[in-house]
Amino acid sequence: MKIQTTHCNLTIPRLNDACRQRLRKLRESMGLSRPKFADLLGIPPTTLKNYELNYREIGGGALLLIAQHPELSTHFIWLVTGQGNEPVKLEASK
Repeated sequence: MKIQTTHCNLTIPRLNDACRQRLRKLRESMGLSRPKFADLLGIPPTTLKNYELNYREIGGGALLLIAQHPELSTHFIWLVTGQGNEPVKLEASK
């Protein structure tokens, strides 16, 4: 028998929404398009789009890819918790 709680039902969507917003902010701070960022993670661009637009929850597998990626792992704690320093937006090349 599966027991659901109101607290759990309300908390998970809020956490996912905050994480998806930070994921998009991370991508934009790196100056990458969705297809380029998705390629960096090794996921289809449509999957990344679905994460960012909240059509699909960000799963543990995607978070593990970020945690283990040499360029993205430094942002992992901020991405999942919102704690720590946000990624700094890169200046456009002249």
